[in-house]
Amino acid sequence: MISVHGRRFRFNPIASEIMKRRFSLLILALFLLTACGSSGKPKSFSEQQGPLPEKISALADGLLQKGENPELVPLVQRNFLEGCVTGGFARVDSIDSVALANTCACSYYGLIDYVRDNTATELAAFELFEDIDKSLKQEEGYAGLSSNYTEIFATCQS
Repeated sequence: MISVHGRRFRFNPIASEIMKRRFSLLILALFLLTACGSSGKPKSFSEQQGPLPEKISALADGLLQKGENPELVPLVQRNFLEGCVTGGFARVDSIDSVALANTCACSYYGLIDYVRDNTATELAAFELFEDIDKSLKQEEGYAGLSSNYTEIFATCQS
């Protein structure tokens, strides 16, 4: 009589040990990737550095006025500048791109200075900045901001 299981399904202690090692290495690799990976949501102004998005990289000189490397711009700054430039081009057809870049950079730096000056900690400043940024993305946008913030943007447009 022929065995249904055949030779392939017999217990092999060497193969079993190799599988245990591979499984252990896989689990270790997953833990390392999880520990090293980004949650996608920064918790400070300087986290997750990367290049300016391609669609605004040509404006790097106007957008990065404090000598930042265009390849190492923190995520919060990249997102703000990209939203500002994209929004500016969407609202005004014949806007000067250099003037827009300068206005967006001025607005970003002015807003960062404001939240840092008006909060006790860097974390509190970052959280306030996030709240303002969320307000800008809502339907009311700029018009929904308090005069403290709109003054920063108005100063940058002159």
